Amino acid sequence: MMARRQFLGAGATLLIVSDARAQSGLGPEWLGSYAGVVRFYRSIPLEDIYPPPEHPHVDLDSPAPLAVYFSIRVEDGCAVVWLRIDGGPMQTTYRGETLRFAPLAGGFATLIGADAHPAPRSATLIVGPDSLGTEALFNHADGSFWRRHFNARFTPAGAEVIVWVFDAAGTRARTWRGAAVRDD
Repeated sequence: MMARRQFLGAGATLLIVSDARAQSGLGPEWLGSYAGVVRFYRSIPLEDIYPPPEHPHVDLDSPAPLAVYFSIRVEDGCAVVWLRIDGGPMQTTYRGETLRFAPLAGGFATLIGADAHPAPRSATLIVGPDSLGTEALFNHADGSFWRRHFNARFTPAGAEVIVWVFDAAGTRARTWRGAAVRDD
């Protein structure tokens, strides 16, 4: 019986720590439009293969900057994130994509609507004390998929931006990093 109580107490402590890091709503100072650039940072191999492949995959992504635009707003108590990326494997259409999320619960929300082509199969919104992130899962025409993470950590001047793209095999992630400034 004592082990069970200790386990239950540990779970409550974990829940308190988790809630302290999550945020229940969007910071009002985050709302608005942002514009910036990201540059290819690196490829992160996620392969756990031994021995290593004789010819490992090397990403030759261009170090040229890619424009990134995003806005954050609240409609009917729900977060709406618009994102446009002008290049790379995560490029959006010129109109960008709008993702509408359910009300935040413990810093987390699921997708309830999208105005995007292609539209993500699923997406989530995660809000922390100083950051907002989206994770979207997209299908390729051949049935495979790719996953994109977008994260903005807010600063007095705007936001530090990181974009991750995971391939369909789940064996590597490519990252782009940069910054964006308030555009309004």
